[in-house]
Amino acid sequence: MRLGVVTLAASLGIPGPSAIALALFSFLVAPDLSPSPPAPDLSPSPPAPPSSQPPWRDLLESALDSHTDLLLLPRGRRPPPRSTVTAATRVMAGPEAVIAVLLNPASLRQALPSLVRADVATARPGLLPGPWPDRLLAWEVEIPLFNLTGHAWLRQLREGMELTLVDGAFAPGKISFRATPAQDGHGSILTCEMSIEVRSANWIFRRVAGHDPWAETAMSAATASVLARAVALRAEASPGAITSPARPREPIRPPPATALDGMFLAKAALAGLRSAGVVAAIRRKTSGRLAWSSIAVEVPEDPASVGPRLATPETWSVFPEWKSIKRRATRAEPTSPPNPKALATVLVDVKDNMPLVNLDALWLVDSTPPGRATTIDGDTRDAVLAWQAPPGDKPDSSIAVLSMHPHLDAAGFIQRKLIAAEPLLEHGFAVALAYVDAAAVAETFDHGLTSTPRFSPTPATQSPRLPPTTPSSTTPQR
Repeated sequence: MRLGVVTLAASLGIPGPSAIALALFSFLVAPDLSPSPPAPDLSPSPPAPPSSQPPWRDLLESALDSHTDLLLLPRGRRPPPRSTVTAATRVMAGPEAVIAVLLNPASLRQALPSLVRADVATARPGLLPGPWPDRLLAWEVEIPLFNLTGHAWLRQLREGMELTLVDGAFAPGKISFRATPAQDGHGSILTCEMSIEVRSANWIFRRVAGHDPWAETAMSAATASVLARAVALRAEASPGAITSPARPREPIRPPPATALDGMFLAKAALAGLRSAGVVAAIRRKTSGRLAWSSIAVEVPEDPASVGPRLATPETWSVFPEWKSIKRRATRAEPTSPPNPKALATVLVDVKDNMPLVNLDALWLVDSTPPGRATTIDGDTRDAVLAWQAPPGDKPDSSIAVLSMHPHLDAAGFIQRKLIAAEPLLEHGFAVALAYVDAAAVAETFDHGLTSTPRFSPTPATQSPRLPPTTPSSTTPQR
């Protein structure tokens, strides 16, 4: 099998040392032959949660449209393990169509092609009337190079469905979907609320989750956004079997940096949502491809001081995926009259700090507030980011809004394969990266620093809480 991995890697044009590394990787994720996990819990279903919604849920719809999804992330600067993340999307179908997808394992597999198995292992009576009892699903998700497996109870809710992950990858955890009629009468609003243990998947997930204090929450955000949108697209399709789900297929092209705009996240109408957590958005093109992602974090300084700092590339040196940033000597051509814009344009070399990703790049930065930048050399050429700094909800505060299209599909072999297999990961990866970057920069304002030393893992990111990965969590890809 290891030789087969090397041969496959060579056929894909991967250099010899990398091919050997992939073979070693396949060895590390080989099946565990230790005893099977305990028998599933067959006790009666616990009481269904009340149908009342948190007050901020009504605020989601005001900012959702056919091209915008929202996410609500934990409010704390460094979220604890298994923090709850909520993704919301508008569905051009009624709640009944969405719930029909959620309660049928066959429809879930159609919504998520990577879900290669969702077999009913056993069932128990549910608390709601109807044809759907609680069912224990033996599930398997196919990921390039390896598969993830586990068991989860699927339970009908009054307005949707709940998955309780009981063993294997991402367990313990809970994923709740709710579909409610849109107040404007057009379709429905689907939310995916998730609290999972990303470290229980395998060693590579643990390594990524421990990279920085925000990575674990970012991974949950990416997963929730993909799940919500995949279910929405399946519900919008015709009933019955489908050969392939609707997915964007046009080439990935980031927009110009001048097009990035996340100011709507700072609107007064969303103040209640911001008080509940960190608000993020995914903007989609008409084709369904990513336009850009945005994240809004409150910082304790006024816009007059925040704007110039955000526009200074050295402020970005705390981005967790960047190891170093260095200005290049530049010389503006003299003009008459002098062009202030030319004097504000700088070049910066960035070296990355991420495994399995190549983010080394040369960035062209317009350091005139609010600050925008474009990569002009490197694998992620044409990636863009932009900052904005409107007034905050508290006196003498600002809302730092970071928008970006990181072009991660070009950042390495694994990212390219993942996004090709599930195009919605383009959106998920972008919002996850925007979150960790904005959170890292916001922390520097909390401490009154222009930059901070590289963070060290906190107890939350080093948590010893996990038992050994269960035997069913990872299997070699078939």
